[in-house]
Amino acid sequence: MNIKYLAFFITAVSSLNACSMVGNIDDIKPYYKMETDNVIYNSASAEAVLRGVYKSWRTFNIASFRPYMSILSGTTASKGGGVTGGQEFINNSIQANNIALSNIYQGTYLTINTANNLIMLMERGDAKGMPAQRTNEIIAECKVQRALAHFQLLRHFGYFFDLNSPYGIVLRNKPFEGTETAPRANVQESYNFIMQDLDDAINQAPEHQELHYYVTRTTAKAIKAKVLLHMGKYAEAARFAKEVIDEAQDKGYALEDNFSSIFTNGFDSSEALFATYTFGSTETVSDQISRTTYSDYTKRMADALEGSESDGNLTTGNGYDRRFYLMFNPTLAGAQGNGKYPYSSNGAGKHNTQMILRLGEIYFIHAEASIRNGNDALGRKSFQTVASRAGYPEDYVSKLKSDVLLDHIFKHKILELFAENGEDWFDFVRFYKAKNIAINAIKSSIKTESQLVLPLPQSALAGNNLLKQNPL
Repeated sequence: MNIKYLAFFITAVSSLNACSMVGNIDDIKPYYKMETDNVIYNSASAEAVLRGVYKSWRTFNIASFRPYMSILSGTTASKGGGVTGGQEFINNSIQANNIALSNIYQGTYLTINTANNLIMLMERGDAKGMPAQRTNEIIAECKVQRALAHFQLLRHFGYFFDLNSPYGIVLRNKPFEGTETAPRANVQESYNFIMQDLDDAINQAPEHQELHYYVTRTTAKAIKAKVLLHMGKYAEAARFAKEVIDEAQDKGYALEDNFSSIFTNGFDSSEALFATYTFGSTETVSDQISRTTYSDYTKRMADALEGSESDGNLTTGNGYDRRFYLMFNPTLAGAQGNGKYPYSSNGAGKHNTQMILRLGEIYFIHAEASIRNGNDALGRKSFQTVASRAGYPEDYVSKLKSDVLLDHIFKHKILELFAENGEDWFDFVRFYKAKNIAINAIKSSIKTESQLVLPLPQSALAGNNLLKQNPL
């Protein structure tokens, strides 16, 4: 067995269409299984396998799911033929046999298993001649991605908002073949697992990476700030977010001066803390973003923040939040129909990067966490930084009354991040659970708390008899 087998393992999921990834456990065994003899034998082969872990973030199963989350929250709307299986997301009535659920669940565990296999090979010393520091760095880079993948699964399929809930996720820290059964950990155990990986990475990951589609210690700190925010540990979330903001420039990160530059620069953006690499005819990402557009909710919100709900002009941008205008102005909108995905989805040249985590989000995390922790002044400062970049006056945040501050952070963060990585949905859930917004604040189809968590896919339940479905 040689490295070609592992290359197949890493890339197999990207060659599968949506239909082929639905079914019982027997259908997916070959894509989890991996032979490990002689897969890694030196530094070059180890680096090649590591690139495969990174590549997994832009496979169809993961990349194509991102538009679903904004449809679920109501910040975007389906257009044309719509996304596959999208009607259930439009109606907030997702069923366990929905094709998209199976895709994201299996795709994310494939990312975890790819990382687990590489960690195992590096720990047993297969990369002959590789310096110990680089060995530790590769393990740490895998742990960052393993933590992020588990966090995504917890937010999609677990009761991430309730630390006392038994409905966490299945945790994987060893290679698996897809045949092993395991129960769900509880939510606190799930967070503990994620935190341990991030703490290890903060100590061992590379200090600096020239290329922003690779992770660093700063990336691990940023993810930790985000996880802590979701846990409701606001003082710690604010502290880690502030560390990231303070060290960003020295580590090669900086906010873009112009919002649209984030997306035209893509993975080369100074703002990207972790983004997918996409270039040429083979390094592509398959998503369904061109099948979505803005919702009436987002349009009204972008209009109201810059005047009234009825004075916006998409042709000139007058009366609209600049981020919304840059996203959907007919002249500026790119090949996919919006400014966040400006490039063609095929052919030569640069393709659309998917921003998994960027520095602008960390400013919002610091702002929200600081305010929830009682430090209004620090929170306002970070909020003003991103508001200023969006064209708001330098005294905009200082004029907001304290009782509307979190509401404005919620709205601005949606306009900053919607249609990127699902944050608009997870923020909706968090703000509702914190009693900041009503459950039907965005969509009338969201009526009960059971709609706040996606059901586990039927294919996962069929292959794991210890797995219990979420309460419906």
